[in-house]
Amino acid sequence: MGIFRRKRPVAVAREVVRDHTYDDPIVDIAAEEMDAGHLRAATTVLAECRDQPELRALRLEVLRDHAVGHADELLELAKGNTDPDLWLLAGASFIGEAWAVRGTGRAEDIGEDRFKMFFATLRKAVAPLHEAANILERDAVPWAQLQTTGMGLQVDRGQKDEVWREIVARCPTLYPAHWVRAQILAPKWGGSTEEMMAFAKGSVDAAAPGDPVVAVLPLAHFEVFLEKFAEAVQSRSALKVASLKMRYFGKVHDEIAEAADKWAIAVPRAHPRALQAHNLFAAAFALADDGPRAKRHLLGMRDHVHDIPWTYVAYLASDVEKEYSELANKYL
Repeated sequence: MGIFRRKRPVAVAREVVRDHTYDDPIVDIAAEEMDAGHLRAATTVLAECRDQPELRALRLEVLRDHAVGHADELLELAKGNTDPDLWLLAGASFIGEAWAVRGTGRAEDIGEDRFKMFFATLRKAVAPLHEAANILERDAVPWAQLQTTGMGLQVDRGQKDEVWREIVARCPTLYPAHWVRAQILAPKWGGSTEEMMAFAKGSVDAAAPGDPVVAVLPLAHFEVFLEKFAEAVQSRSALKVASLKMRYFGKVHDEIAEAADKWAIAVPRAHPRALQAHNLFAAAFALADDGPRAKRHLLGMRDHVHDIPWTYVAYLASDVEKEYSELANKYL
């Protein structure tokens, strides 16, 4: 007795992919063309999906990052032009440039000069986005970009609500718009936990079976977690943080499981945000120690890691890949 010991599983060296939680080789080619200086390549792939708002929104986000530094040039191309995709990309590019100026730090850590430049750059996005919206009146994507712009500019709640109504009138389940709306309603942007959670739960109730928009619920819970336990994170007590993670996600496990089941209850539709949704559910179930559900969504991720929620899960931002790999190896 005691001679034979059970061997611990060998950790797998995972090939983690970050900043690429989508499957769209066409937009990747367009992004490479943009990097080579061919800016109009972006408008071609945007025009192809004018009647597919989820795909159009995703492609715009990818291309926006590659257009940073070219916003003024794109605006000049758009002037005197009736191409809605050029106006849309110009507006989105100013958003990308503004956030590149601001960075991802907390507001209190950003200097006054950077904030002034951030706001000035972000304001430039408004006119071209409205122009894009005017040309294609049924297109939800310019309004979704205006929602992001309004959040950054800290416009009043009435304006934010008005833009939200414009979005849902055109595409009531647009995934990235729900993501931003949840952020707007979060305490850190002037909302409240109660309002954000009511929105997230209402979105799950309204979602059709098979739609990953239900992932707005774990997203909202990660926002609550981040606010509630910020003090523990700042105390740099890794043990305390780990304990709080398990307690919090164990408590909300059942409602997150119900949302995940609604996504999986039908054969899930092909969706541009599936990898992002798998990230949110995988992290939530791993922290709740629900092995079977965690495994299902970790497999769905295919090691494509989205910064949210994993930057919330990691003890330090630099530990994202390490934290993800440890949890993945535990359940896979």
